[in-house]
This record gives sequence, structure tokens and C-alpha cells, in this order.
Amino acid sequence: MAPEIRPLKDIVLPGIVAGVLSTVALGACARLAGKRSAAPISAVSHWVWPEEVNQTAHPCARHIVTGLSIHHLMSLGWAAVNAYALAAIQEAVAPCRDSRAEHRQRVALASGLTLFAAFSDYVIVPKRFTPGFEFHLRVPQIAVAYVAFGTGLVTPFVVKEWCRRRRRSRRGTPDAG
Repeated sequence: MAPEIRPLKDIVLPGIVAGVLSTVALGACARLAGKRSAAPISAVSHWVWPEEVNQTAHPCARHIVTGLSIHHLMSLGWAAVNAYALAAIQEAVAPCRDSRAEHRQRVALASGLTLFAAFSDYVIVPKRFTPGFEFHLRVPQIAVAYVAFGTGLVTPFVVKEWCRRRRRSRRGTPDAG
């Protein structure tokens, strides 16, 4: 039996939220470090224009658009890995009937995947294909961006669960999970 994946709900939405939250975190960390907020995200454009990597401190529109595009495509890719890994885990073990257990499963998987993404971005892949955040930010600031990314992977599901519980409490129905 193939894992049940709903592309929009399980991949696209978490990927977009993770991309947006990590972009906001990168911009905020850059501003706190006294840099332009677009600098770390435009640095990703070094994939396309490696000779122009030093120009990303004062990025032009093509660096920003290219950096944002690559960053968000990679966010969608990692969200797909997360969705398929979760589906495989749920298929291998009994699916969680308890919403809290499923929530813990999602958070644990997103945390592990985020750590693996950071590890692969900075240890496994060649320097040419790192995100380039390191050109403008220090390690703690980059870590904040990865935490925001991991948070984004689970946020749509947490919000959905919160809304479901809220609706139930308004109707006076006891919450099963």
C-alpha cells in the first residue's frame, strides 16, 4: 500500500510556510547583525552566479529573485521529504489515532529533518551549493533560520489541530485526543 500524501496539504503548504518563516528569520537576523535583510537570501543566488557572490551584500533584483526562488524550491523539496518520511513511518507502525501522539511524531520528524538539512547544506554538499547564508550571518543566526524552517514544517498541522480543538470546545464536545 502506497503512503497517503496530499500534495497541497502535506507538501506545498508546509513548504511555503517553512520557506516564508525561514526567509523572515534570515532577514531579521541580518538586520540585527547590521546587514541588509535581503543579503542572506540573495546569497543563495551564488548557485547561478558564483562570481557575483560578493555582490549579494548589496543585492540587485536578480540576486534576490534567484535566491528566493532557490530557497523556496528547496523548502518545498524538504517538505516533500518530510511528508514522505512521515507517511512511511505511519505505514510502518500503526497510524497515530491520538492527535497528540501524531503531533509529537510530526515535531520529532521535522526536528530531525531540519538537523539533517542543515548538516547536508553545510557538510555533505560541495561549498558551491551551500545556501550561502554563511557569507552574511554567523552560525547562531543561521541556526535561528533553520529552527524557523523546522517550525514552518509543522505549523500548518498545529494550526489545523488548534482550530479543530477550538471548534470542538465551542460545541461542548469532549476532545478525544
